[in-house]
Amino acid sequence: MREIDKCPKCSSELGNSGGLYCCWKPTCDFRSYRPWIAPPEKIGEHEISCELEEVIGECLNASAFGPFFVDRGTKDNRYLEYQTLLGFSPEEVQEISKQWPNVDISDVFVSELISSCYANLLSYPHGCDKYWSEYFSVSRQQLVKFANSWRQSKYV
Repeated sequence: MREIDKCPKCSSELGNSGGLYCCWKPTCDFRSYRPWIAPPEKIGEHEISCELEEVIGECLNASAFGPFFVDRGTKDNRYLEYQTLLGFSPEEVQEISKQWPNVDISDVFVSELISSCYANLLSYPHGCDKYWSEYFSVSRQQLVKFANSWRQSKYV
């Protein structure tokens, strides 16, 4: 069995479901889009502050479920430009957001998603400032500081 076919947590066989690698062992909770990067047991091992962890969760939630990247000009596909803007499908962002903070932020996929959410929430003209306080516990200026902290971390 190749290393890519083994779960990095328990060495059991990995399966693939919709691009998500899953461990088939019922007692193992491993899920990853990039299984070749071993997951940590918990996010505390990542050396990011609790505040940064919370704000990243808010960014993922706002990007996944908020109005910030919905195309209001089209009726057929409200997520027409979503993947172009973020580089990820709405389903991928929603899945990572639901799992936060129990994800491996050293996974290239996850760290790219976090960086993309920060960049687009701060620079894309989404016109949704009136919804900001529904999704964020920090101001836009404070989010810039958290985005800078993220960029200076070892995961970018």
